[in-house]
Amino acid sequence: ARKAGLTPQQVDSVIRPGRMANGFYETFMKWTLDRDEKAHLFTITNAHKDMRYLSNLATATGSVNPVQSAVRNSFAAMEAAGEGARFVPMLADFIAGMNGLAGEDA
Repeated sequence: ARKAGLTPQQVDSVIRPGRMANGFYETFMKWTLDRDEKAHLFTITNAHKDMRYLSNLATATGSVNPVQSAVRNSFAAMEAAGEGARFVPMLADFIAGMNGLAGEDA
């Protein structure tokens, strides 16, 4: 959204009051807006492991699972970059950095 000129606050002002808001979204935004490192204490390494389990289940059952593949690959990239000990909401900063938007407000 930042690359398109929107601030995290603008995105939040649209999503939070609507039907897309949920606990998981709120933990991501607590990190994004407030930089609260304790917003969701689940590491990228653990999330990547869980996504590999889900991928194996999808393969074993012959299921199509395209969204999970994108999530798993994002966690894999962050872990490969040496950031596996960081927490899941920090993935937003990692993706922003990959798009040339490094910094605290990424």
